[in-house]
Amino acid sequence: MSDSQIPDPTAPAAAAIRLPAELGIEVAAELHRELLAHVEDAAPVVLDGGEVTRVHGAALQLFCLFCRERRDGGRITHWQAPSVALRSAAELLGLADLMNLQTGSPQS
Repeated sequence: MSDSQIPDPTAPAAAAIRLPAELGIEVAAELHRELLAHVEDAAPVVLDGGEVTRVHGAALQLFCLFCRERRDGGRITHWQAPSVALRSAAELLGLADLMNLQTGSPQS
């Protein structure tokens, strides 16, 4: 293993936010609080959207703002296995690029 492949033990670990299956308006306030708690994290944030089956526009707006704030601050955010429902909703509203769902690659 080369030096570039050895993890830095002092680097902060990535935060993982596992999203619930139902991202309706009724969970928007809770989702906002959870995202807000990680917006300034120096470590990468991984949004796990694999279980999402329903997503409200309010949740998509929160993801756009979260990703933008982190990107503007030079922080990395990426998606882990975004569900078809999540990806389809974002694409339908033209938000996939803002949420970095087009390629699934990390954004900084």
